Amino acid sequence: MQKNTKVFKFIDTLLNFQDVKDLELYEDQGVKVSTHTYDVLNITINKILEKYENFENGAKKLDYFAITVGVIMHDISKSSIRRRDEELSHSQMMMKNPEYIIEEVQEVLGLIEKDAGVKILDNIKNNIIHIVLSHHGKWGKIQPETEEAEIVYVADMESAKYHRINPIQANDILKLALEGKNIEEIESELGCSATVIKDRIRRSKKEIKVATFAELLKIYEQRGRVPIGDKFFVLRAEETKKLKKLVDEKGFYNLIMQNSLMEYMKDNEVFEK
Repeated sequence: MQKNTKVFKFIDTLLNFQDVKDLELYEDQGVKVSTHTYDVLNITINKILEKYENFENGAKKLDYFAITVGVIMHDISKSSIRRRDEELSHSQMMMKNPEYIIEEVQEVLGLIEKDAGVKILDNIKNNIIHIVLSHHGKWGKIQPETEEAEIVYVADMESAKYHRINPIQANDILKLALEGKNIEEIESELGCSATVIKDRIRRSKKEIKVATFAELLKIYEQRGRVPIGDKFFVLRAEETKKLKKLVDEKGFYNLIMQNSLMEYMKDNEVFEK
């Protein structure tokens, strides 16, 4: 019998849980929450390889199951908060009402255990809860106290910094403006807010050193392209675009189920007998 059949079933059941599936419906800074979730797991895996050189060494020190489940669930409240019309945002819950996060993770894990017909060992369940509860680090009420939680916190922070920016750029906006569209029409066509539009125009004007939108539009008309921002912004925009394309093409579910940590998880080390 395969050593991790129950692990696969548990994670498959979790990924098909409605609040997890709904992460594909919500965006943060122009990036689906599910896309960010995959990114956090991918960065976490890279951090493991950086420190331990290979997965075998890492498996001796780290709980890969707790990491994977913790990452999948770390932003799940972004679904439930919307569904329940809560007054506090996810970030506010992490800081002001971590009990909400604890109760939610416990409830969801219990439901998945029941559906999958397994029971997670208490120490692993506690680690999962801690990973979710502490993933905001200094921007949350609870700080990471396990190595697994620290890795996920660093990965979440890195993902937010580099790979969570709406990839809309000034050239997209100027193309539509040249067609005669107003800001409301541009918002609708690009699926972004007026705030994003104004920010991208501001960045471009700063790079090309012009004061007005009319001047910027004239340069775009002449050249067909304008600078979109400084080097860091360009890097972030390009990395985000690649990430979104990857998850859109491969699928969030498939990427999680095929992640490199899965084969190192063992049923008898995760679940009660």
